[in-house]
Amino acid sequence: MRLLILLLLLNFLSFQSGKKIEDVNRYAVCYSKINLDEVKNFELLILDPDHYSRDEVLYLKNLGIITIAYLNIAEFETYRSYSIPESIIIGKNPFWKDHFYVDIRSEIWQRLIFDDKIPKIISKEFDGFFIDMIDIVQIFPQFEETIIDMVKLIKSRYPYKFVIANNGWSLIDTLKNFVDAFLVEGLFTRYNFETKRYFVRFEKEYVDRVKILKNTGKKIFTLDFLSEGDRRKYFVRNLSRGYGFTPYISTIELNKIFK
Repeated sequence: MRLLILLLLLNFLSFQSGKKIEDVNRYAVCYSKINLDEVKNFELLILDPDHYSRDEVLYLKNLGIITIAYLNIAEFETYRSYSIPESIIIGKNPFWKDHFYVDIRSEIWQRLIFDDKIPKIISKEFDGFFIDMIDIVQIFPQFEETIIDMVKLIKSRYPYKFVIANNGWSLIDTLKNFVDAFLVEGLFTRYNFETKRYFVRFEKEYVDRVKILKNTGKKIFTLDFLSEGDRRKYFVRNLSRGYGFTPYISTIELNKIFK
């Protein structure tokens, strides 16, 4: 009990110290369970909250690491511990097995996100949320208003938590008012799901997007994908830093930590 009280006190003091997401230089993303001792040199981690207990999250936080929980706000992931009626499933993600698009306007889905998934994340003491599948609006434009409302509601309910938006290019101008940072996948690299090959993009493919990101005035994290051991990672990492962004490079599976 005394140990838990000490952990909570340290966590409170860490929050009070004014830790800023803008100051992060090293971060990582991993959706598989990690060895907690292999991430001590990172300043921010984006993790799947289902893999971690509250004590494990507090352990990471007391190492000085900002802990961010993955939150998919537009897909039903069949490997999770919840279920939904088939009537709100409206499509299948062609790239990821067991991922299904849902009608996010449904009251059932809204209750699941705000009354179940988010409270569980909060109970584990994560420092914030990594909001995925904002870009579902590219497939279902009718969801635009709902996506914006969901992000706004998360930030208004939990103003002391960090909110990082994943992609969502068409909504960046609006969302920059309600998030602390953007993460962009595949800005400098591209993965072909059919051939399973990785490519580094030509400058003409990303130069306009770089301008958009820099104009947000927000912290920008880049998440690029290359095969393990691909030496092009040094070029891509330096390219991202050269634009003032904070890079991380992994394989497309995001199932291990790369340093």
